Amino acid sequence: MPSLILLIAAFLMGCASSPPAPQGAQLAESLGSAGCESDEFRGTGIGKSENEALNLARSDLAMQINSSLNVQTKYRQSQQVLGGKENIGSEYESELVMKSNLLNAHDARVARVERRASETGAVVCMSRANAAKGFVEKIRPVADSLKFAASSVIDAKHPKLKSEAWHKTKPLWGKFIGLYSVIENLDKEKSAPFEPVSALYAKAETYYLDFCQTAKLYWNPEQNDVYSEIAFSKLSKNLKLEKAACKGHGISLVYKNTGHKCEYAGMFECVHKPSLLIASCYGEEYRLLENENIETYQKVEAVALEKLHEKLRYETFWNEWEQEIKQWRPICE
Repeated sequence: MPSLILLIAAFLMGCASSPPAPQGAQLAESLGSAGCESDEFRGTGIGKSENEALNLARSDLAMQINSSLNVQTKYRQSQQVLGGKENIGSEYESELVMKSNLLNAHDARVARVERRASETGAVVCMSRANAAKGFVEKIRPVADSLKFAASSVIDAKHPKLKSEAWHKTKPLWGKFIGLYSVIENLDKEKSAPFEPVSALYAKAETYYLDFCQTAKLYWNPEQNDVYSEIAFSKLSKNLKLEKAACKGHGISLVYKNTGHKCEYAGMFECVHKPSLLIASCYGEEYRLLENENIETYQKVEAVALEKLHEKLRYETFWNEWEQEIKQWRPICE
């Protein structure tokens, strides 16, 4: 009899040392048997209600998609100009970080819902094609904007408008290629309709790089005199100006032959009118830059002219002209 009592006590002590698994663990184990198809993403959630469990499962599903893709898209292209004189390049980097929520969470298929006394568990599944749907909706407006911008780069004849169109196109391409890569990773069929947009961008890039190769700033004054030489020395400090005949898509900077006028009225008054024409190589006039008359007064005409030249060199309007000219120069880095 004492032996039997000891056996029963030992049995009870063994039971006490191995308590039953918590209800949550049992539920999670049970949900583990609910599988998805081999090409589907799977999400699991346990909450106080069915709605909470489904929301958690969908959030988990989104994180599974995020973990699977781990998207970081980088696109680089560079081009070396013939002769090695100039390196034209462009670099676009787009990093897409997906948040743990789904634009099309309703497309997740509910594989199982299990209810317990105090909690409910859920398992949801989503195919790769359905996972791509949300990104397809997100890329559509970006693709439309990119098409418009890229077409503007190709069609624009005005150099300033072409440059502006190109610098609107680059950030759109960064957004587009990130989303496009995600969709292609998930479902190539859904990425196929956007291939023409990518091709259009490549065409616009080729057009702009070709434009960059010849769109230089050419210095072509109407008269090579002291005034045009002063203008060249001031503007060429920070601008690369070519002293050559304008060609291709270049910009012609024409310093006007306004010379000087000196009149005597008790003293010599000498005047020069700074004036610069921005034009195309084909003679189309884009912008005329002018400044107020530069004036000097001296008893001797030669001294008045010398002072006029000196005063012209130190005028502040050269900085304003430089900034304006920079807007016409293509930025091809």
